[in-house]
Amino acid sequence: MESGTPIENKTLYLEEIEEGSVLKNCEIDSHQEKKLLSDVQFNHCVFLFEDFTKTELLDCSFAHCDFSNCDFEKSILYRDTFTACKFLGTNFIKATFKDTTFTDCLMTYINFSDSKFTNVTFETDKLNESFFQNVQMKKMKFNRSLIDGSDFSETKLKDINLSSCEFSMIRIDVTLSHGLKINQFQAASLISSFGIKVVE
Repeated sequence: MESGTPIENKTLYLEEIEEGSVLKNCEIDSHQEKKLLSDVQFNHCVFLFEDFTKTELLDCSFAHCDFSNCDFEKSILYRDTFTACKFLGTNFIKATFKDTTFTDCLMTYINFSDSKFTNVTFETDKLNESFFQNVQMKKMKFNRSLIDGSDFSETKLKDINLSSCEFSMIRIDVTLSHGLKINQFQAASLISSFGIKVVE
């Protein structure tokens, strides 16, 4: 992604943003239902709308942006990066992610239920009380993230490695957890959550 001359401190309509744009400290509005962004960089930008349903984000990067309580249902995100963004209570139900990375993001209560992930990385994110119900995961990475209280029910966890993450309790289906990787301290928490008592 080549950096163009930054556009700073402007109020723009999303539909006017050109491919290759770099936006800093801008306010972004939208007046169309169908939204598509390709090869755009957003830094400390404010979005004046919450409806991102069916939006397509391709080759975009977002830093220090707030998407709390926004609706990304059925959206498509390919080759995007999100750094130090807020996603408190954000809805990503039935979304599709591919080759996308979230780093240092605040994502408490985010809902990814019924979504599809391919080669997606969560790096040092706060994902407490998040929802990953009935999710399809392929080449998914959780690195040093907080996932306490997260719900992975109805989701196959084969080859998912949570050993570097922090949690005291998560919800999983035992029958779908074959191949899940955790560390010995996490194992004790999971065992107790199933009502199993370890005795000496």
